[in-house]
Amino acid sequence: MRASLIAVLLSALAIPASASQADLCQQTYGQRACSATSLAPLRAEMAHKFAAVMALGNRTATWQARHDAVLRDIRAALDYDGKPMDDVALEQTFRDAIDAYDKALAQAQGVRTMIKTPSARSQTCMAKWLDRGCGVTASGVLWRKDGQPVHWQMMDGASGDDGIGAGIVLWAESGHGTAKAIGWSFDGVVYEPPRMTQDGMIWVPGRTMGTGNGNADLLFKWDAASKSWQDIELESWRDALPAKLPTGFGIWKGVDYDFEGMAATSKLWRDKDPNCCPSGGDALLEFSIAGRRLVLNAARFDIVDKWARPATGS
Repeated sequence: MRASLIAVLLSALAIPASASQADLCQQTYGQRACSATSLAPLRAEMAHKFAAVMALGNRTATWQARHDAVLRDIRAALDYDGKPMDDVALEQTFRDAIDAYDKALAQAQGVRTMIKTPSARSQTCMAKWLDRGCGVTASGVLWRKDGQPVHWQMMDGASGDDGIGAGIVLWAESGHGTAKAIGWSFDGVVYEPPRMTQDGMIWVPGRTMGTGNGNADLLFKWDAASKSWQDIELESWRDALPAKLPTGFGIWKGVDYDFEGMAATSKLWRDKDPNCCPSGGDALLEFSIAGRRLVLNAARFDIVDKWARPATGS
């Protein structure tokens, strides 16, 4: 197990094992984070916790993308205004990532990763994270094109860390009346029942808590080489979004995916819009899948003409 964790970590860092310790640190965390000796324990803890999360095998493409985003923030060491982070803010960036990994590890401890197939249809929650009034809201079976079943269970309740929330676990039948977990999530406050797309992907629509109404969708694709379901990461495509939108327009909340058509729709916000009231028209986003991530190919707009024209006055 120890050797496998080290292998996962080195692969995640994408740095040759032969690199010097100083070079490895610089390439991974940047000069600022490596020059602060007080951050050395946090660097080690974050690397260890991330390796442990990856070793769970749950939604590894998603966790890899989240980790990569954290490392980019640490290397840049800039705050939201583009100014250099102070030592407290840089340290907090490490701690926030560690907290996220700790939560993922805690959630995994209560997930039934191997079950007897009838258990997926029971009224007993097959995960313990929502330990305050957990109830099964729905369960069922999806069928792969070759006839192999995928079992799923949705639940809601509350946890000590998150308050009110929801969860979902999916299992692929492994023979002899047993099933092995494909993946799980407690990111959302609401999920819709999973569906099998015409392309044979498993799509779970979901939303997060808060006014941002963010996405908690899950997408899994069958990988013939490994004979397993693998998650498709649905978050990093937003990095490409600003370059594809008109200047002064943005998408501030979750989008409405349609993975049957590999697209999504959203309202557009102008820079001066209040959060409640987008005035920039509608956007149609077009996607493809590259490896294990969703890629934004194009964004098409239906913008009100008076806002699309350059301003000529006050």
